[in-house]
Amino acid sequence: MSGRSSPCGIEIGAGVSVERAYAELAKQYPELTEMWQRFASLPIRNAGTLGGNVANGSPIGDSMPGLIALGARVVLRGGEIEREMALEDLYLAYQKKDMAAHEFVVQVRVPLRAKHQQFRTYKLSKRFDSDISAVCAAFSFIADGDTLRDPRIAFGGMAATPRRAARTEAALGGAHWHEASAQAAMIALGEDFAPLSDMRASAAYRLETAKGLLYRFWLETRPHDPLPKQALDVRAIELVTGA
Repeated sequence: MSGRSSPCGIEIGAGVSVERAYAELAKQYPELTEMWQRFASLPIRNAGTLGGNVANGSPIGDSMPGLIALGARVVLRGGEIEREMALEDLYLAYQKKDMAAHEFVVQVRVPLRAKHQQFRTYKLSKRFDSDISAVCAAFSFIADGDTLRDPRIAFGGMAATPRRAARTEAALGGAHWHEASAQAAMIALGEDFAPLSDMRASAAYRLETAKGLLYRFWLETRPHDPLPKQALDVRAIELVTGA
């Protein structure tokens, strides 16, 4: 099965490798490039499939927050019957999916980029690559001047499933993209999630860094004087300063 772009969106068959899938997605969404580079390792990206990552439904699966923020949909098949749903609706609880025992993932469909769409996805882990996320975040909205339309915010590592931040989205919908809006959204984010502590990160760390990633998104996408990615890239700062 192949990954391709059509007038309806990007259609990625369940058997397409992670490497090939991200190569196609990055044509529309170059902001996915770092996540592509950091997803496991090259041998695994060539052996594993995006459909498998989606079907597994791990709460720390790196592909799901970005796909959910982009409005991806998943196609399931059971026998001769196919059905389609929003990707976030597939995940009901920890390792529990809205998928019957005889059903399997056929395809993932991702919309083409909308005009004036702002999108970012970030991964926090102890190593740059070949590591499991402590927090994975994705943010998307349509910029109508200074006003936000259709905000979609999704996280991994913050709940039992990859999940949208409903209260945070409500705080941003129709708001002007000012620092006060970002700060209000950060407060709302604290009401969306009650993360757990484990060997990768504490609950407090997860919540504070999730808020920090939202603020980073504001800094990179604010209408006036947005910061370039290099200004916020720790590795680039270390190379320049010798830190």
